Amino acid sequence: MTNQRKIELHLGNPENGWLPVTLKATDFELEFNASIIPESPTDKLCKSLILALNGNDTEICWNLEPEYYFFELKQSKKDIYLTISNSGGETNKRNPIYELTGDFESVILPMYRALKKFNTLEFNKKDWVKLNQLKLNKLANLVKEIKSL
Repeated sequence: MTNQRKIELHLGNPENGWLPVTLKATDFELEFNASIIPESPTDKLCKSLILALNGNDTEICWNLEPEYYFFELKQSKKDIYLTISNSGGETNKRNPIYELTGDFESVILPMYRALKKFNTLEFNKKDWVKLNQLKLNKLANLVKEIKSL
């Protein structure tokens, strides 16, 4: 059995197109402010979780202008591998900074819950866009389906 470690993801209140993000695990913590440009990373996270729950490898790119963080999700049977790397640019060489092996409950569920909580926050439309409700509903249905297995 693999060593399961649970993550915590917190998406703060966005301001002027910047979103405070905190990711914590037992032995790791990462805090940064992500830009909404060129695309909303919260929508990208939602889309990536849908892909991951359908068994696809995926990644979320968090733009820090000019640097980037990448959260890669890969699956093998019941295990989910989360690799976090950073780069000086979108096409530059990536430097892995953290890896975690978990499962649905320890990796996917905390990210899903962070998105759900984020979507309940009140903020100005000029600061950030709300999540695409159809995508969030699709993700919620997939999560319910997996939890009921």
